[in-house]
Amino acid sequence: MSAHVPGLQVLAVDDEMPAVEQMRWLLEVDPLVSAVQTATNVAEARHILAEGNIDVVLLDIHMPGPTGMDLAHELRRANSGDTPHVIFVTADARPAVHAFELDALDYLLKPVRPARLHEALRKTLTRVDTGPIEQVPEQGRVAVQQGSQQVFIPIRSIRWAQAQGDYARIHTADESYLLRISLAGIEEDWATYDFVRIHRSHIVNLNFATKIVQQDGRMCIHIDAHELPVSRRLMPQVRQRLKQLNFRSVSRSDG
Repeated sequence: MSAHVPGLQVLAVDDEMPAVEQMRWLLEVDPLVSAVQTATNVAEARHILAEGNIDVVLLDIHMPGPTGMDLAHELRRANSGDTPHVIFVTADARPAVHAFELDALDYLLKPVRPARLHEALRKTLTRVDTGPIEQVPEQGRVAVQQGSQQVFIPIRSIRWAQAQGDYARIHTADESYLLRISLAGIEEDWATYDFVRIHRSHIVNLNFATKIVQQDGRMCIHIDAHELPVSRRLMPQVRQRLKQLNFRSVSRSDG
């Protein structure tokens, strides 16, 4: 039998393949996780759990056949020393009270942000013998799907992002990628990388701003060849952030 690798052994269960793959990407880049397995229904999950070595189950609630709540009841009835802990992951906030009655560690709403997932996983560390987890620095990257490949993008290389339905389209120097995260999530999670919300549809990395233009009460930020407007509502906080970064704007009058 192989030695236990330090870190959490996690099982993600969701009947929607895009959701379970997205969760796999998030887990594989989290420094607390050593191994990830996935299942698309409760029967598959039971088979994996029977083999043991799972510390945490990330569990969707609404699935055809036995539901995530059914599986959580089974795990609670088992109540053995090595029963994995449950974190619910769902788009539905209504069963939250019932979930915590089942001793769920946490309840995450989709789409799940990396920082929120990491926070939930940290709650298991005092309850699971993971072995010594090396305290690695913040990874500072996101995983996106590009065809059949997973691509890891350093956050510091992302120039700007635009809202695109339930996703954000992130732009680097040469490519753009769809990432399942809201602009509000980016604004919260990436603030330390100098990302600033400038519009309901855009958020920018001010380190890549080549020019700030103010004209006739309007403001726009230039990043490479892109001219991105700043909404009037957000101008005060954008100006404040630019001031903190000692970035001087250009006032222009076309007369």
